Amino acid sequence: MTVYSGVGASRRRPMMGNGPLPENAGESMTIATVEPPSAERRRGGVRDTRDRRFTLACYATGQLVLLGWWLALHPGLMSPDSVTYVAHVTTGPWVAGQSVAYDALLGLSLKVTGDLSPVTLAQTAAMAAALAHLAGALRSLGVRGRGLLAALGCAVLSPPLGAFTVTMWKDVPFTVCAVLAAGTAVRLATGPAAVRLATGARDTLRNRVLKGGWTWDPRLAALGAELAGLGLFRNNGFLVALIAAILLLPLLPAARRPLAAVAAAAVATPLLLLGAGYPAMGIAPPSRSFAYQTVFGDLAVAYGERPRLFDREQRTLLATIAPLRAWRRGATCQTMARVFFDPAFSHSRAEQRISEVLELWRGLLVRAPGVLLSARVCRAALAWQVGSTSGEPGGELYRFSLRDPRLPDGWEGTPAASAMRQRPFSAGLRAAGLSALDASTVRQLEWLLWRAPFWCYLGYAAAALAWRRTGSGAALAGAAVVAGQQLGVILTNTAPDFRFMVAPIFVGVLFVPLLLREAREMWTPPRQRSISSNSASQRSRTRGSR
Repeated sequence: MTVYSGVGASRRRPMMGNGPLPENAGESMTIATVEPPSAERRRGGVRDTRDRRFTLACYATGQLVLLGWWLALHPGLMSPDSVTYVAHVTTGPWVAGQSVAYDALLGLSLKVTGDLSPVTLAQTAAMAAALAHLAGALRSLGVRGRGLLAALGCAVLSPPLGAFTVTMWKDVPFTVCAVLAAGTAVRLATGPAAVRLATGARDTLRNRVLKGGWTWDPRLAALGAELAGLGLFRNNGFLVALIAAILLLPLLPAARRPLAAVAAAAVATPLLLLGAGYPAMGIAPPSRSFAYQTVFGDLAVAYGERPRLFDREQRTLLATIAPLRAWRRGATCQTMARVFFDPAFSHSRAEQRISEVLELWRGLLVRAPGVLLSARVCRAALAWQVGSTSGEPGGELYRFSLRDPRLPDGWEGTPAASAMRQRPFSAGLRAAGLSALDASTVRQLEWLLWRAPFWCYLGYAAAALAWRRTGSGAALAGAAVVAGQQLGVILTNTAPDFRFMVAPIFVGVLFVPLLLREAREMWTPPRQRSISSNSASQRSRTRGSR
């Protein structure tokens, strides 16, 4: 048998029989294959073509289903936040309390087309592309394509996820960026550096890393853009990007330094824009009381549970912002809305006394950290508790606004008002969509359809099993982005709002075929597994030689 040496196609020095190799053969050449390089290239070309076809099939499936949701709910579902976005770019003032990037997209759509539906249509295309990207990345790990395509179809058919994609929320592009980042992280972990480690260049690569050298991978730039998008489309999204990057560093050792640089730029970009860029454009910064609204929720819980923690001066401070009975009414750990949006709460006085409020909060953090930590963990149950919290005060899950939003005075007859009215392309299609949404709100299904924790833990289990069996951290890299959002919500969550944890649901659904594969491998006897693997390899070589 003739064995071709070297990785290039130009050199084909045959080595006959079982004669000894030169002493330096491991340094100068690699035994790559038992077939000519031309055959290897043909197999690679066929594989690349199949990968492109698979990704295109995933995108077409996602786009077709999401287009149906867009036609049914045209121009898209809206909420009071949607009115705020449009007000920023029409009547003003433009405040950076929401996403300036998303505000700009809506303003551009209104200016160019006089309508808002192009934005929600673009959201369907972006989400379909993100899901296809993640599915393609998981397929590179050996997951069956048909299983991934079926999982993607189930995800976009799900009423909560389909309707979410066509809702006029800044959280939709945020979710798109998170799903893209998960797919890119998987790709990076299965990139050329990982391949070199697995094929015998471990010492060389390790020496390069220790010397501080690294090879730039264009996918690092893509990951940086996706992490930056998390902060651009949600003001506190930079925390998710930061946590995800920290978790990714040990999983991508060959690219640790460039990844750290890219992540630092991604985290700094939205912060610099908030601090200096937006004010230079004439966009007002958000009020400090709005930025620290979770602090008021913490104080309400602390005052309701342990009022003796507050001396007379501190109680007087609270009373200048809202009556003490309002603080007691808002003393539920599930949401800060009951105190912050109480009619008796004075936002102007809260803004004036915000420095004193923050000082009070920091003092409580030192004297009674357990109270504040308990409040934060309780408020973030959306991210970690599988079961419903609907039976608890303030624990009702917020889903969608299905009616036309209430518009400000003076908006009637304006282009913005007409653009925000529901105009479905088909009354029957809309009725079917709303009926599906209503059926999905059954409380017994909330943990599965509307809450992310189950899907987070499923994804972690699939990634851990894949790592345990293969030693590859590629799936763990995708799960790191999910963990970044889960931990970020614990730090920043304000209320049990479904939209804050949608990306982990999408990613978790696509991880189901990976989990099924790992479970099948776990229960398959080793001998049968070896026979199946050899048969699959033989079929692959046969197809590649045709």
